[in-house]
Amino acid sequence: MLLRDILTQRINSCFRMYSTVLNVMNILRLSCNFKPVKLPIYIVSDNHFKMNLTPEELNRRSKLYDLFEKIKSTGGTLIIGGDFFDFWFEFRHVIPSAYCDVLSELRELQKTGIEIHYVVGNHDFWDFGAFTRLFGARVYKEDMQFMVGDESVLLTHGDGILSRDTMYRMMKVIIRSSVSIFCFRLVHPEAGCWLARRVSRASGKHNDHTPCDVDLIELRQFAERHWKAGIKTVLMGHYHQTGISTAGEHSLIHLGDWLTQFTVTIRDDRGWHQESA
Repeated sequence: MLLRDILTQRINSCFRMYSTVLNVMNILRLSCNFKPVKLPIYIVSDNHFKMNLTPEELNRRSKLYDLFEKIKSTGGTLIIGGDFFDFWFEFRHVIPSAYCDVLSELRELQKTGIEIHYVVGNHDFWDFGAFTRLFGARVYKEDMQFMVGDESVLLTHGDGILSRDTMYRMMKVIIRSSVSIFCFRLVHPEAGCWLARRVSRASGKHNDHTPCDVDLIELRQFAERHWKAGIKTVLMGHYHQTGISTAGEHSLIHLGDWLTQFTVTIRDDRGWHQESA
């Protein structure tokens, strides 16, 4: 055997050992930094509850409350994956009256001992403590990371991931800045809610969240990067896609929506699965 071949084998062996050590370190790091979440876990995302109480809107809420009753009977954890409200901005002393029943149901759920985790989305980022005060939620302004046994999980709302989202990412920085928040608070809540309804209506007509094939490949690549970093399961909202795809011990799960699919993603003793409410 040539000396070059021997050196190549030794180098490859060292790299494999190095990779193994890194994976073990990642697992240990995740185990220390990621918090365990109580089973069964119920996840909803992209509910987009609106301020217009139409029969359709009331029916969507009724389906959610039925799910809450199920969660109360089984115990466990509720995770909200973002865009739960079609618009949320926390004015200092005003809560939109059309959301009072939703907030009350969340509070009743929390009173039964159910932990509630809330990953904010692009429609409901502007919470400044109300979700914690009103229904005891632990709020995440970025991604949520947690453990289920030895399984490391990352939940991201998913907005701004795609390479074509450059303008959105710039706009995201602006509208989430302290200056923009201060200015919007100067607007009367009635005017602010009216403006939000108009923007939401226009967004619903002109913005299609459905990703094309190229987008789906890019979202898969996003998950693969996290798999390599030690994450086993990536959960993603925003795109109103549903389904569980696997690669060995790794999974990418799209969380669906509560507009037409009424998707509930569940993690229990059987593993990950999805249902329609």
